[in-house]
Amino acid sequence: MATMETSSLQWEDTITMFTDLTGVDYSEDAINLAQSIANRDGFSNINFLVDDVLETKLERQFRLVMDKGTLDAIGLHPDGPIKRIMYWDSVSKLVAPGGILVITSCNSTKDELIQEVLNLNQRRIDVSQEPDNSKEQEANREPPFRYLNHVRTYPTFMFGGVEGSRVATVAFLRN
Repeated sequence: MATMETSSLQWEDTITMFTDLTGVDYSEDAINLAQSIANRDGFSNINFLVDDVLETKLERQFRLVMDKGTLDAIGLHPDGPIKRIMYWDSVSKLVAPGGILVITSCNSTKDELIQEVLNLNQRRIDVSQEPDNSKEQEANREPPFRYLNHVRTYPTFMFGGVEGSRVATVAFLRN
């Protein structure tokens, strides 16, 4: 998972405006590899951290969080459904209000990712409506994410008379 912070709020300009880049992975070997590639290619300003998104130690928020395979890997875990809830709770804290979450998935279609966010939003609403909820739960009533855009179209294939792609890149806006 990669996280980025920018002082600019204009999406068109963000590509050149990022000044605070952080790359995160739970694997120290992956972080070491990423660090060496970044240094080799002249990107020594990127901060790399070993951190597990399910139990993140990061105590800040980012304007842009990019997930390329993290949600997929979590979904393959034997406790996938519980781990996915943990993922969404953590990512909801990492993405700043007004920030963007971009997910690239090889296991979920655009529609499946959108449905997962709708399910997350409904869970938040349901919890906030329970009779003995706390003020913190009441504050979490607003759905955390909404669909922003299907970022990229990938090649499709035909199987069983149905055309589709199992790779999707989708952006969500943090409310």
